Order: sequence, then C-alpha cells, then structure tokens
Amino acid sequence: KAIDWEKSRLTQHLNRMERRGLVTREPCHTDNRGIHVSLTQAGREAIEAAAPHHVGHARRWFVDALTPDQLDTFADLTEVILAHIAAQDRTEQADSD
Repeated sequence: KAIDWEKSRLTQHLNRMERRGLVTREPCHTDNRGIHVSLTQAGREAIEAAAPHHVGHARRWFVDALTPDQLDTFADLTEVILAHIAAQDRTEQADSD
C-alpha cells in the first residue's frame, strides 16, 4: 500500500531483488495471501554502498539549489504534506475496518 504499486509490478521487482540475493521472502502465517520480505546482508550492503552517492546527488541537485530560507519553507511545506498524508491514511484505514 505504501508504494502504491500494482501487485504484479511489486512481485516482479521482488523477484529480481530475490534473484540478486538482496531480499528473502517468507510466508505470512497469519495471512495466507501475504508474505514477509526481509533485507539480506547483501541487500543492506547494497543500500549502504548506494547511500553516499544518493545523498551526494540529492544535495548537489536539490539542496544546493535552494537558499536557507527556501529550505526552511520547503521543510514547513513538507510537514504539512506529511500530516495530510497521515490523516488520509488514518481515514482510509478507518474506512476499511
């Protein structure tokens, strides 16, 4: 639900990640339709290896382009948007119960 992908797209992506040894899948014992996906050591290492490059790119392309005042404004707007998303999630969850 959180990434809002179609089930088939998520399954294909997990299949590729599992073949690369990045994740494992285990059955969910409380819901036969579900699975638990766990990050492997290789998956953690891949994230750790990618993180410095990702952070560097985000800083160079995004953070460095904004003034301190613009970054403060962006932070304020982000808080409002995240609160709105959380409220929507709570509403959707309550509606599905």
